[in-house]
Amino acid sequence: MRKNGRRALVIGGGVGGAATGIALRRAGYESVVFERAPSLAAAQVGGCYVLWYAGVLSLGDLGVGDAAAKIGHPVERFEMCDTRGRVLNGLDVGKRGRAIGAVPIALRRTDLIAALHDELGTDSLRLGATLSSVEQDGRGVTAVFTDGHTERGDLLVGADGLKSVVRGGLHPKAAPRHPGYAHWFGIADDDGGAPDGVFRILHGKGARFAFFHLDGGKVCWWFVRNSAQGPAGDALGEADALASFVRDWHPTAAALVEATPAGGIRRRDTYDQAPRRRWGTDRITTLGDAAHAMTFNLGQGAGASLTDAVVLGRQLAAGGGLLGALRGYERIRRARTLLLVWASRQVGDSASWESRFGSAANATILRTVGALVTPSLLELDARRHPALATP
Repeated sequence: MRKNGRRALVIGGGVGGAATGIALRRAGYESVVFERAPSLAAAQVGGCYVLWYAGVLSLGDLGVGDAAAKIGHPVERFEMCDTRGRVLNGLDVGKRGRAIGAVPIALRRTDLIAALHDELGTDSLRLGATLSSVEQDGRGVTAVFTDGHTERGDLLVGADGLKSVVRGGLHPKAAPRHPGYAHWFGIADDDGGAPDGVFRILHGKGARFAFFHLDGGKVCWWFVRNSAQGPAGDALGEADALASFVRDWHPTAAALVEATPAGGIRRRDTYDQAPRRRWGTDRITTLGDAAHAMTFNLGQGAGASLTDAVVLGRQLAAGGGLLGALRGYERIRRARTLLLVWASRQVGDSASWESRFGSAANATILRTVGALVTPSLLELDARRHPALATP
């Protein structure tokens, strides 16, 4: 329903895009989300997340908080450890989350997107729609799709990920950065001794192994080590090779790899891309990875996308001019996401040191600087969150 007579086009039906469709509808716009995947099942693929405070606050603001609580598993403690499991830095994130009003949760990406799609509604979602280009004039914006059809709206939001077509039209020469490492991940059928409610990261020489419980007794794990870009960059991918690599680490690491179903281990390169000064122009803006792709090291990517959507919706709902609302959203989010991208990059770079000296230095950083800085980084995007200003 076009309550204010305006129509919003959202490109990308992932976490950020679906959340944006919901937020703009709540702001009074007719919002339509275009997803290139041909089916809901194909659109809802991926690994697992831990959503920190801002992400949980944003889900509540979007009306998806109760659904997320049903599919998510609470995270009470966050620990950074050495390879033997000795704690270098531990945080009671559940206690802090209750003080903020948002306990962190772990959940599958497929479940999160499904919950967002349920709230969005199938009438607002167009599948199999691959964007080709965007055109705009003084009265509106037109999305041109590869099958030749067009859609007209009053504004367009590019939430189409790292390889965003919308961002590419604004910044043709901008390329994502590969940080020199990749990660492997899986979901184990047995907990392998992993403590419930604890998100634990084991730090080794240029490698890390992390794990946390999901709902239903499953445990998600991921392993990171230095690797060239592309699947051929590192042959470490079979369960026996991964288990062998961490055999001398805390026994939970190898146990989780071995408890992962055959074919259930995936390798993924990671990238980042610092936010540019200009996120959009006129009636176009960008959001999530299309605006500020960050590495997974702080676990803030999905939460930042959700918070982008909330802030954009609030700016548009506040009234005033459309263009002013879009630029206002960009001003609010640019500095904060730039800091998240930078901090995530630094965490990943220090964890990648392979020498004995580098590994010891990283452990010292985790025990000292990490103990002081980590709480602030996890809470950064929750500070001044719009949901906390709601009576």
